[in-house]
Amino acid sequence: MEIEVNELAEQIKEAEAHLAELRKEYRERKTAGLRAAISARNEADKVLREELQALGYRGSPFISWRDVG
Repeated sequence: MEIEVNELAEQIKEAEAHLAELRKEYRERKTAGLRAAISARNEADKVLREELQALGYRGSPFISWRDVG
C-alpha cells in the first residue's frame, strides 16, 4: 500500500509538471501575435526616428510621434 501511495504521488508530480509546461506553451502561443505586433511597432518607431533625424528634426527623446496630434 505504501508503494502505491508513493507511486501515485510521483505520478501526480509528473502530471503537474507536464501541465505547467503546457500552460507555458499556451501562454506563449496566445501572446505570439501581440509580441510580433509590438516588435513591428518598435521597429517602425526606430525607422521613423531615423528619418526625422535625417530631415533635421531634433526633439525630446521622451516625446513620441504618437503624442503629436
